[in-house]
Amino acid sequence: MNLLHHLIYQSEVVAPLSEAELGRLLEQCRHHNQAASITGILLFDGSRFLQVLEGPPKAVADVFSRIHADCRHTAVQVLADGPIAHRQFAGWAIGLVNDVREPAALGYRDLPGLHTVTDAALWLLIREFQANTLRARRFVAS
Repeated sequence: MNLLHHLIYQSEVVAPLSEAELGRLLEQCRHHNQAASITGILLFDGSRFLQVLEGPPKAVADVFSRIHADCRHTAVQVLADGPIAHRQFAGWAIGLVNDVREPAALGYRDLPGLHTVTDAALWLLIREFQANTLRARRFVAS
C-alpha cells in the first residue's frame, strides 16, 4: 500500500483576490496542511490557481474536498491524482508563486529548493501553467 498520494488541480477564481485576501488564504492553507501532513505548492496568476497537494491519501482527499467546495473557486479541473513514491515539496506546508508571468517567478527566487523537483511531468505542468497554455489533461507521476 502506497502511503503517499498527490493531487494536482487547476481552478479559476470567482472574484479577484487582494494581496491581503491571498495572504489570508495562504495562512489558512498552511495551517490546514501542516495539521494534515500535506505538502505542496500553490501557483496563482491573478485569475487561476494551480495547486499540488501531497500526503497521506485520505488527507489529500479531505483537503481537496474542502477546496472543491470553496465558493472562491470555479472550473475546478483535476490534472493528476494518484500514488507517488516521494514528495516533491517535502517540508513545505505550502509554497506560493503568486505571479507566474513575471520572469523572476520562473526562477522561483521566493521558493528556495524548487529546483529539487524531479518529476518531469510536474515541471511540464508548471511551465504550461506559466505560459497560460494548460488544458485539462492527465499527467502520470514518475
